[in-house]
Amino acid sequence: MKKIILCALFLAGVQHLCAQHLYGIRGSSYGGSLNMLHNPASIVNTPFPWDLTLLGYQQLQSTNAVYLLNGSLLGWPDTFHYRYTEGHFKRYALVQGDVNLLNARIALDRKRAIGFGISAHAYGWAHTSPLTVSDTVGSLRSFLNIQQERDFSGKLTSSGWLEIHATYAQTWIDNAVARLNGGFTIKVMRGVSGAFARVDELQVRERTLPQGNVYQFPQLSMKYGYSSNYDQQVADNTYDFLNHSQGSIAVDMGVEYLIKKQEPVNYYAPDPYYDYWWKIGISLLDIGHNRFKYGQQSRMVNQVQNFVTDSIVEQKLTNISSLQAFNDSIQNLVVQINSLNGMFSISNPTRLIIDVDHAFQDHFYFNASVCLPVSVLTHGSAGEIRSNEWLMFTPRWEKKRLGVYMPLQYTVEQRFWIGLAVRAGPLLMGIHHLPGLFSSRQITQSGGYIAITIRPDQLTPVHRDKRLNCPRF
Repeated sequence: MKKIILCALFLAGVQHLCAQHLYGIRGSSYGGSLNMLHNPASIVNTPFPWDLTLLGYQQLQSTNAVYLLNGSLLGWPDTFHYRYTEGHFKRYALVQGDVNLLNARIALDRKRAIGFGISAHAYGWAHTSPLTVSDTVGSLRSFLNIQQERDFSGKLTSSGWLEIHATYAQTWIDNAVARLNGGFTIKVMRGVSGAFARVDELQVRERTLPQGNVYQFPQLSMKYGYSSNYDQQVADNTYDFLNHSQGSIAVDMGVEYLIKKQEPVNYYAPDPYYDYWWKIGISLLDIGHNRFKYGQQSRMVNQVQNFVTDSIVEQKLTNISSLQAFNDSIQNLVVQINSLNGMFSISNPTRLIIDVDHAFQDHFYFNASVCLPVSVLTHGSAGEIRSNEWLMFTPRWEKKRLGVYMPLQYTVEQRFWIGLAVRAGPLLMGIHHLPGLFSSRQITQSGGYIAITIRPDQLTPVHRDKRLNCPRF
């Protein structure tokens, strides 16, 4: 029973992965195809005629439920030792991973660009109502004895999908003062893995019975489901596993407003067409959801039988090793348990991002952004995944082949992260939270990313005053 309690707390401590979190290069004109999934309009104001990201990978994790006792990102041990965070508070967790393959951007001309690529995403998100946790917990009763509250709730959502995406962006308005670019991305998705669990209400009350004081459960309402490709006869075959997945579509859209530098034209300087003093971007991302067919063991459960006590629950749930065994064990403990059939959906991390980028002298820039969840577009989904992003400030220094970035982030969990990224030639490497490199306790609040992007040697050509050219004969 102790393992069940600890596993539940661990799941509550493992919370989706938002499209790709390459925080450092946000707002950068050298981002190219890497910024395509942050703001579709950004691929226009890029000085390279084309670029190709051969591979991009990022991983992010954040939790307050557990912490590690050994290791760091620089010193990876053979075995990790962990401990559950003691105290009374809401538990949360987030894990996320993204892979981008062959993401390309091509400028049709200065005012139009297209992009396309393949991506894979995996997200897990969970949170609970306030729980008290102690290392002394050895049974369900000892766990309930230390709780300060007797009403519990929690949610867990996991989603993984493949997608092929295509982007088009163009300049809508261009004058001597400013330029307005807009773009959109269409994503054709294949949901390969989906699961959710939701405890809407669980009441625990201490009662005095002839056999002594016990805990009973007067109210229970929960629902859990998973995608059918995890059923045994399908999961054993890779082709069937993918063939039983479902397709869907998602959309990104965005605009960028650039305020140009008002400087005299220097015919011997590099082309200033892509330069700006201020750049304001607004994007609405991941509008859509993934669809799945319910697996055979998906259930909706309501109301516990009056005779059920904590000792009976512990006896029934000891040594449970599968969801089918769990369903069989609670069959006689609850008033109602129904199978879930048909389709369910898990919404993508739909969000509105507003960012402002300012250019200083000597290749220095500063970017500020805010990320706001747009839950109104996720209504009706069985589960939703969210981003941990909220406020971010990123100073950077960058040139054509070299860049240094320091994203400073305040997350929705009220954590302050200090990141660092470096771009050297085709390679971009970054870490979400620097202390994770050295501290075992900070690994669960960090992550990193790497990308390899090929770009042409030349930027836009240098324009010179043709009046100085020698006449042709």
